[in-house]
Amino acid sequence: MAEVTPLPAATVMLLRDDPFEVLMIRRHENRSFAPDVWAFPGGAVEEEDFRAGRGILLNAMRIAAARELSEETGIRLGDPVDLEKLVWTAHWITPEGLPKRFDTYFFLAGVGRDTSVTLQQNEAVDSIWISPADAVQRHLRGEFPVVFPTLKNLEAIVGFRSAAELIESRRRAEIPTTRPAIVDGKIVLP
Repeated sequence: MAEVTPLPAATVMLLRDDPFEVLMIRRHENRSFAPDVWAFPGGAVEEEDFRAGRGILLNAMRIAAARELSEETGIRLGDPVDLEKLVWTAHWITPEGLPKRFDTYFFLAGVGRDTSVTLQQNEAVDSIWISPADAVQRHLRGEFPVVFPTLKNLEAIVGFRSAAELIESRRRAEIPTTRPAIVDGKIVLP
């Protein structure tokens, strides 16, 4: 089988406080990638995102993340989008050997408690604001299915007390590329 080139993608870990929570959406069971799991809003980067980014990859990824957030949840991060609201927190590339691969940038953004979610029903069937620790614990009990990168990104934010604290900790952080591998049929970190 020929190696599959990862598609560029971007996602938003949308945060709110009092208590500290992250927005998760339940992907539709008919989705071609990761159906019927809880995920952060996000998706593939489109040509228009690259054009709007004016040759700056990080800006194109931020624009894609904001567009996907708006399309999937109805939540807008300004008009036009304030790119500084999207703080880069992780970069994952799907393991080799899978039929569909992504090169995904994860971003953090904070919103107020009054932010409402309006799901696009062909993308997602449910949404929840949940503490990262609760999401991880529910996943480990088999009640809250998530894919490996989502789990690891949730685990990385457990212990933070507020969106501002988390976002500030990542604002100037060096972001390594995470490249998990498949070992004995399971995705693992090297």
